[in-house]
Amino acid sequence: MAKVLLSVIGISILLWGGLPDAHGQKATEMFIPVGQSPGLSGRYTVIGRVETVNAKDRTVTIVGSSGTRTASMTSRTQIWLDRSKLRLSNQKGTLADLRKGLTVEVKYVNGEKEKGVAEWIKVELTESPGKR
Repeated sequence: MAKVLLSVIGISILLWGGLPDAHGQKATEMFIPVGQSPGLSGRYTVIGRVETVNAKDRTVTIVGSSGTRTASMTSRTQIWLDRSKLRLSNQKGTLADLRKGLTVEVKYVNGEKEKGVAEWIKVELTESPGKR
């Protein structure tokens, strides 16, 4: 009886104490398509179309269903190219990849959704670069 009780307690500790949080998601976030980040997309991110890009000030303005939002970029802001609709693997991008009309998903630092510094920006590409 004691063995069964210890086994149940041990399994309970593993299940409840060992459940992974979303920390592992940071390492794989660049591979998740726009709008499909579990627990983040739409809740802690803004999805919309690029309206303007100001390379000098390092800002991007996004227009979406919830209105117009502005995101500032720092040297820590990650930009990823979501090429899943092209059946290609995603890759790192740069500020130059942000162009008017492209769909983007922005996650702000500290989960803000109004304005502020972007933690990461995913740019959805739907046609190959040669067809622009």
